[in-house]
Amino acid sequence: MPTYTAILEDTCPPLVYSSDWLTGSSATDNETDTYTAGSYRLTKTQGGTMSFSFNGTGIGIYGAKRPGYGLYQVQVDGKTLPTFDASSQVALFNQTLFNATLDNGYHTVILTNAGNTTLDVDYVAFESVLGQEAEQILVDTFQDNHPNFVYSPASSWNAPSRPGTYSGSTGHVTTDPNATLTYSFEGMSRRRDTVLLYGPVTPQSVSAYFVQVDGGAVLTYSVRKQYTKAHQVLYYGTGLGAGTHSLHISFDKSHNETAGQFAVDFTNIYTTTSLGGNTLVATPVITTKLSKGVTAGLAVTSAIAFLALLALLALLWRQRRSRSELRSLPQRKGAE
Repeated sequence: MPTYTAILEDTCPPLVYSSDWLTGSSATDNETDTYTAGSYRLTKTQGGTMSFSFNGTGIGIYGAKRPGYGLYQVQVDGKTLPTFDASSQVALFNQTLFNATLDNGYHTVILTNAGNTTLDVDYVAFESVLGQEAEQILVDTFQDNHPNFVYSPASSWNAPSRPGTYSGSTGHVTTDPNATLTYSFEGMSRRRDTVLLYGPVTPQSVSAYFVQVDGGAVLTYSVRKQYTKAHQVLYYGTGLGAGTHSLHISFDKSHNETAGQFAVDFTNIYTTTSLGGNTLVATPVITTKLSKGVTAGLAVTSAIAFLALLALLALLWRQRRSRSELRSLPQRKGAE
């Protein structure tokens, strides 16, 4: 089956950190710009965790190995693996902290700091499959003003103050804790439909928002980050089943400390022709930084894929040293 690799920067809300994690800052670390997108998360607390759940066939966690760093553990689907070591006499960046090929399915990975030394996370990459053999991956992109988005009450949602940082120069922003968003979409197969919701993270964003799909379990994420980053994955879901699905977002109405703004940019739905898709993706990769052509070194099953991965990783290393920030996504065709 065709595969795609998604990359989530350290600031993406689906990466859930315990409260002891901090944001790397150039004020205290002159190597901050060496990390992708010039940001990273770190902890110095024993037992500090970062967790991520996904549907797919592979996972990679990437960060630095530096003096003062130490031991950490990784748990995959409840199984704790042998202890790893992030210490190094010299600073090494874009290092593989963990990498595994897994059976296709739903997985939860937990990264834990095993001591009172430093551990950081730069980005996480995961691999998933769609469709049938020899197919190309397709995408439908829905801007925030598509009729499938229902904003309630409409008076609580406004245009962003900086529309140029949004895909298509359009977005919806709210500061009303009573506001809600419902996005409806049709599943295109029994187990292979994939949806991603994008928006910005900022220091003024809400610290808690709730995501519920088809009346199922409620997931809690945060878009309040130390730095502003555009085009972040706010929700990722796959294997949702055939039929029409409803993605519902709401906010905490009881605590003022969680208040702030929440903004919606666009959604992508990934599929193949056998699943009913009709818009071709130029490159079968989805990331939070598509304009940089980034991918990560997940284990692959063919020599061709492995060589292509090495080439892209080399490109990442060259590009991230330029200190350029993400300004826009590559041109994509909107869904009708």
